Order: sequence, then structure tokens, then C-alpha cells
Amino acid sequence: MQARSIPKLVVAAALAGAALVVFVAPGAGAPGRRHRPNEYPLAVVVTKTFPKRPRAGKPFTAMVGVFNQDTNDVVHSAHVACPARIGHRGLRMTDKAFVRNTGIAGCTWAIPTKAGGKGLVATVEVYSDEGTVRSRFLRVVRR
Repeated sequence: MQARSIPKLVVAAALAGAALVVFVAPGAGAPGRRHRPNEYPLAVVVTKTFPKRPRAGKPFTAMVGVFNQDTNDVVHSAHVACPARIGHRGLRMTDKAFVRNTGIAGCTWAIPTKAGGKGLVATVEVYSDEGTVRSRFLRVVRR
């Protein structure tokens, strides 16, 4: 990630800490959500977007914290993919990263200036030797 993304990485480290709290206290992060068996042992623990709602003409960043349920440890290395679209048109990804040994993955997209009022569908996909996990974001772009 670029140098101006360093504050985002600091927030991401805080997300990793929150992920550990959620893991230690099962159910604290998702009350009322039933556990379903997973083909892979990976799980998304924390998600965060900057800004909370995407704005037309501005970058939109989504970050996720990923850990392995079998080993109770964060994912140490992985590849990240960042598919996104507004309506039926693909969206340009400007940056993606996986912070080694933290389990934090992030994607940044450039939101077009004429996208105000339209729906954004973005996904952060994390591919590791331990498995695959996806986190999907559905947002309406502000003008």
C-alpha cells in the first residue's frame, strides 16, 4: 500500500486486536448468528470500510481480518483479489494488500464521479494455502 495508507494500517492493526477479542468471546461479534459448518477453516472476523459509505469521485477501501479456525491463529500469508462492480460495469481497483503475519487484507477501488446513487458490490477475496474466504460489501454510492 502507499505511504498515505499508513494510518489505515494502524486501524487495521486495531482490527486484528478486536478480532482476537471476538474470537476469545464467541458470539460477541455476531449475536444471533448461527454457526454453519465451513468447507475451509478460514473465517472473516472483522470488516472495516473507509469511508463507511463510498462517495462518487473518491477512493473506497475495504479491509478484513482473517483467521484459521482450526489452528486458532491469524493467516500468515495469502493472495488478495478485489472484484467490484457498480451496476453491470466493473470497477477499477487501485490497490490491494495482505499484511503478512497479521491476517489483514485490504482493497481500494476508484469510485467514478458519475456513480452517485448507484449500488456498489465489492468483494475482498483472500486465497491462502489454508483455504479461501470472501467478504462482500453492498453499499449505495453517495453523490
